Amino acid sequence: MQLDFTLNMTDDTWYPTAEIKNFKSRNGEAVNINEELIIVFSAPGQVTEGDVTVTSDPWNSFTAEIEAQEVGSGIYDTKVIIKKADGKRIGNMITNVHIGVNASSDSEPKWSVMSNTFSAAADEEPDVTGQLVINSKNHPAGLENVEVELSLIRGEQIVTLNPAAGTSTFDVTVGTYKVVATDLKTPDGTISAPVILSQSELSIGKGESTELEIDFGTEVHSSTLDISIDTSSIPALDGETFQLTYLENGVEKLTAALRAGEQLRLDNLPVSGSYAVRIADVRLNNIHYAFNEVDGSLDAQRHAINFDQTSIRQSSDSQPDAAKMTINIAAEKAVDVTFGLRLREVSSTPREYRFDNLPAQQSTHVESVTLVPGTYLVVSGSFIHDGVLYYIDARPEPLTVESNTPVQLTLTIVEGANLRVKGFPNFLSFGGCANMSPSNADDFVEARVSSLFKYSGDDGMGDAGGYLDPAKEPTSQVIAMARQVADKLHEPVLPMMVSYTCNLSLGDVTHIIGDATRLMYSFANFIQALQIAQATKDADHEVPAGFIVNPDYLGECQKNGFTATYEIPVREPLAKALAHHNVQIDIPAGITDTLKGYIKAVNWVVRVVAPDVVLGWQVNLWSVAGSQWLYSDFTYDDVFDPADGTHKKMTMTPELAGKLTAEYALMVGVFEETPYTLANGAAAVAKGADFMATDCYEADDFTIRAYDNGYCYSPFEWDRSFDFCASLSRHLRQPVMPWQMPASRLADTNEAVTVLEDQFWGTGGSYLMGHAEIGSDINAINKKLMEIEFPSAFAGMMGHNSGELFSRHEWDFTTPKYLDFPSRGIFHVQVGGGATTGVVSAVNQNSSSWMRTKLKAYRDNPVKFDTK
Repeated sequence: MQLDFTLNMTDDTWYPTAEIKNFKSRNGEAVNINEELIIVFSAPGQVTEGDVTVTSDPWNSFTAEIEAQEVGSGIYDTKVIIKKADGKRIGNMITNVHIGVNASSDSEPKWSVMSNTFSAAADEEPDVTGQLVINSKNHPAGLENVEVELSLIRGEQIVTLNPAAGTSTFDVTVGTYKVVATDLKTPDGTISAPVILSQSELSIGKGESTELEIDFGTEVHSSTLDISIDTSSIPALDGETFQLTYLENGVEKLTAALRAGEQLRLDNLPVSGSYAVRIADVRLNNIHYAFNEVDGSLDAQRHAINFDQTSIRQSSDSQPDAAKMTINIAAEKAVDVTFGLRLREVSSTPREYRFDNLPAQQSTHVESVTLVPGTYLVVSGSFIHDGVLYYIDARPEPLTVESNTPVQLTLTIVEGANLRVKGFPNFLSFGGCANMSPSNADDFVEARVSSLFKYSGDDGMGDAGGYLDPAKEPTSQVIAMARQVADKLHEPVLPMMVSYTCNLSLGDVTHIIGDATRLMYSFANFIQALQIAQATKDADHEVPAGFIVNPDYLGECQKNGFTATYEIPVREPLAKALAHHNVQIDIPAGITDTLKGYIKAVNWVVRVVAPDVVLGWQVNLWSVAGSQWLYSDFTYDDVFDPADGTHKKMTMTPELAGKLTAEYALMVGVFEETPYTLANGAAAVAKGADFMATDCYEADDFTIRAYDNGYCYSPFEWDRSFDFCASLSRHLRQPVMPWQMPASRLADTNEAVTVLEDQFWGTGGSYLMGHAEIGSDINAINKKLMEIEFPSAFAGMMGHNSGELFSRHEWDFTTPKYLDFPSRGIFHVQVGGGATTGVVSAVNQNSSSWMRTKLKAYRDNPVKFDTK
């Protein structure tokens, strides 16, 4: 039953409201609601359950279920489903529905201008449509049978229409849409024509008609090449990638990689001239595979080019002085999987050798294929089995082969990180920062997060000035929110607290690190948070919470060159903190008044007070003297080397930075066990940390707090930051969690870029989740983002402007970068921060809506920690 009603609205800047009353049936019948009243509308912000109040006669209790989807910057299409709390029939007892909106910003449109978007119905979906009348000219010659593909875009919603020539009418949900049309093109790509629209934006009103005119530009003729490679008759080439070159009139126009079984289409080619397609020779396992060049005339036709056995010539590539190779496999732990190995010659036309199905266990293999003398890079990689990452280390590397001299190649299978961290799912997962706004829970549900995090304590910085009132500790509220989200998702969601037991982010490091009073209070407040978390453990929440401890602490200590024996007051402040909370247990002898003793103390306290929580420490990218190396390899005069405890000059790469940071963390005991005695006298062992969190400077790239401080990343810099994570995990042999990663995205050329400080654009989200609309084309990025001028002080590092930064290296946003994260030792990613785009709409004017949609889609096909 569709309903009419009276609507009264108030346009408060931050909390506009609507009163809906006098419900009447459109056909004159009495209002008769069996199960639910459904109201739909658009709003300049989010509506939560607490924003809906239902009045009835007689009085009854009602529930309100909210469904909302962002369809523009801060604009939400919203559905409110109202039911009686007891589930019984409603009838006509509802007299008024009050709805308030948490406005996204003071710049959003007044709610009253959206009054025509309101519709209501009883026990069925409300009618919220208008008509779009499309008048289309006849299609150009040769394109008569090609459908027009018209996309109406409203936020993340896309409606696809195929209007025919003449007049077509479509029912469309009310709202404002961007209109985009794909050029007409024949299936073979040889004839195309632009589609010309009378307007690029449409406003559809309820029950109203809106017209759109379609015309066409002049048809354009072109040539098309469809290129494929078929190696089905040559099994030795299965799985190979081939290098293709396309030439036009003798001039090289394109190079691309093409795998067997795939097809590459080259269209919009000239209608005259000549073409040539070449496949680079492959020299594999002493067979030289040469491909016949295919050439022809460009003639406005489609040409299917298939390289198969008839166009592939094979010849022997061996030499009489080739050498036998023996592969010796040593495994720290035998694993019941096989792996592959490749040798690649250091040459302009390299020979390659491929060896498949090698067992990951102790064994020796004399290969039947002999090696031609030369120098070869060993490409071995890694694999994952039962959630554990294994590395394949080769010695020697590179491998030098001399004439008639047998060679030995030793492969060592090294066990790395166990990616199955307690409290987290068995796949690469994502979480986000909470700011505890009422809309957070719905945002986390929409994004289908596996965790959420919030800073512990009252000030978020360790509360080192006194014992914290339990009412001011947010751990219980964060756990409650996580469980609320989990209940709606029907999936576990881990609450995580970020806790400072010694806050070196404040500067004045040597004073703060040795202040026994501050340490006592922070230890006590940490213990309180742990006790709160542990008390919430139950059968459904065996891991009640997680803790990330002491951001910046390890980084400052490493940068300052503090050794493991650096003196710090530990035992006395820890004893007083334990006594304050009546934790009666002796501090073990392994916890000393040193830096290492302090770190082990933090770990021990967690295992004693809250044995079921999961624990991680945090490290920074700048702990090796600075973070300039993210932009290019950078030489520092004073770097602390944990291997020998000296300071020296080093040229920093991502791999070296990760290695040094790992060595420092291991030196100071982050993952070291601590024996102790239980209160009943039994012996026990306190485990070290469960994982390492990594952090770069937390800000959205195209905001002044980022680029004005020397922080703005293109994909090249993000690549290097995750190379650091891979090296860190490799040398720790522990799982890594990138933390506080900005989830902001790039704007394309069709989006309005106005005030940068109000829109929070960036690259982190586009890098992580992929941004195919931009791909590898800098011209697809909004020009205003590429014109941002950087401070002259950072020109040598970042370039003079963002366009220059993006032009220095090749990059590609086409596919998500998270796909190989598990092979880098990464098990979970936390996005966002208190002032950085993440998941929640209440931070940065809901710049996170794009990320929420991407994360929701990701959960349909997550990257699992299975055998590979």
